[in-house]
Amino acid sequence: MTRIPKNIILLLILIQSFACKNNNQSARPPVQHQRQTIDITSVNHNRNLKQKEETFIKQMIAKDNLHHYIDSGHGFWYYYTKTNKHERYLPKKGDKLSIKYEIRDLSNNIIYAEKEIGNKDYVVDHENYFRGFREAIKLLKEQEEAWFFFPSNAAYSFHGDENRIGQNIPLKVKINILKIEKQKDK
Repeated sequence: MTRIPKNIILLLILIQSFACKNNNQSARPPVQHQRQTIDITSVNHNRNLKQKEETFIKQMIAKDNLHHYIDSGHGFWYYYTKTNKHERYLPKKGDKLSIKYEIRDLSNNIIYAEKEIGNKDYVVDHENYFRGFREAIKLLKEQEEAWFFFPSNAAYSFHGDENRIGQNIPLKVKINILKIEKQKDK
């Protein structure tokens, strides 16, 4: 085996470093996007839509002298059609419920009829229902029924349900809790 002298190795390293240094390429400038403008426009559109829908629902409530409406604190309103004064327990995460519900638009047109849907089993906070529905369920006791008024942002929002509910449709939903089966402690 032959040894390469240190001088040759040093010379090769110097030549290689100068060859790399002479590269005149520079980083390309970033591509300019108008994303921020689009985001601001979208946010403003959604704020205006939410305000318009909430104003409409509040006007409906103001005209209705027959029912006592409650602000849920979750961006929707409701009134009871059946109450259960003997029960105190409200559904909690993991409880299994037997429910009935009906979905209408704010003009009272039926979108999904209660008879069409039938009785459903529902596990609290484990089902893929819209946000307002998941919160509304937790406000009712066993054998209680209420009508809930959801702006579109608390309902199916800009997606719709990909069937009968279109984009940005506020909803009126009747929910009836037939039975609550409490989750057993693990």
